[in-house]
Amino acid sequence: MISRRTIMLAGGMLPLLLAGCSTIVSGPGGPLPENGTIDLMTLLNARPDAKLFTAALKRSGLADRINPENGPATLFVLPDAVLEALPAPRRAVLTDAAAEPAALRAAMGSLIATGQLRLESIAVRNGVINTWTAGSQLRVTGAPSPTAKVQRATLENGRSTTSGPQVGFARADILASNGVIHILDGALLP
Repeated sequence: MISRRTIMLAGGMLPLLLAGCSTIVSGPGGPLPENGTIDLMTLLNARPDAKLFTAALKRSGLADRINPENGPATLFVLPDAVLEALPAPRRAVLTDAAAEPAALRAAMGSLIATGQLRLESIAVRNGVINTWTAGSQLRVTGAPSPTAKVQRATLENGRSTTSGPQVGFARADILASNGVIHILDGALLP
C-alpha cells in the first residue's frame, strides 16, 4: 500500500522533474538545445529567423536528403532579415513559389555541404568546402575564429575562383545530431 507521505513526496518531485525537462524544450515553439542532440531539420524548423530559408529548402526537395540516414550535412543559412533585404529578383529565386525549380535547387545546394563541418573542421580543409551543387564551393577565411568570412567559389578545370562578397557568420557551429548549422550575416546567392 502506498502511504500518503509517498504520494506527497512523489507529487513534490514532479515539478522538479518537469523543471529539468524545461532545459530541453521550454514549451511550444521554445528554444531547442543546440548541443548535437536534435536533428538538423528539427533545429532549422524551430528557428524563427530562418523561415524563408527553411521553406526554400523544402521546396527545392533537398530537405529530404538532410536526415540521419544520409549522413551529416552542414547548412550555411541565410536568415530572413538577409533575404528580405535582397533586391526582389534575387530574393525571388528562393522565396517565389513559381521560381525556376532548377535555379532554386542549385541555389540551395550551394549552401549545403556533406559532413559535420564546424569552423575548426573547415580550417583543417584549408577553408575550401565542396557543396551539393556541382562546381560550387565555399571558401572560408579566418576559421576557426568567430570573425571568419565565407565567399562563393566556382570550380572549373581544377581551378577554384572566388566571386561575390565575403560575408561573416552571425552564429557559427550550431550542433545537430546529423550536422552543423552556420547562420550567415549576408547573402551568398549565385
